[in-house]
Amino acid sequence: MADGKELIETLMAAITAGDEAQLDRLLHPDLVSHGALGDVQGPDGFKGVMLTNVKRAFPDAEVHAEGVVQEGEMISWRVAGQGTHTGAFLGIEPTGREIRIRGIHQGRIADGRLIEHWQGPDILAMLIDMDKLPS
Repeated sequence: MADGKELIETLMAAITAGDEAQLDRLLHPDLVSHGALGDVQGPDGFKGVMLTNVKRAFPDAEVHAEGVVQEGEMISWRVAGQGTHTGAFLGIEPTGREIRIRGIHQGRIADGRLIEHWQGPDILAMLIDMDKLPS
């Protein structure tokens, strides 16, 4: 089995760089990524969420993995990072504010690639940083 920690660290670096070719190498063709807005299928679905949505809203976003834990084919990690809100995100117009990117993610690895992913982004922290919570 591939080193899951290395896989996740490389995945985070590819997201930061917007490296679609690297993501294609790291993501299984049968990937399913489960999120609050619904499931996405395959590498293209994952790239649509991570690159099209996130990198468009926060083009300078940098993310990395912390606390990677693997047991067999299952892997968990915390995402930590930051970015500047310069594009629309979830219907919120750009604020120009620095935001924290945090979350808890889990995955399953098959054939040395991520084949299943559960995302748990900390949207509350992002809304606080964007000053978009009702007072």
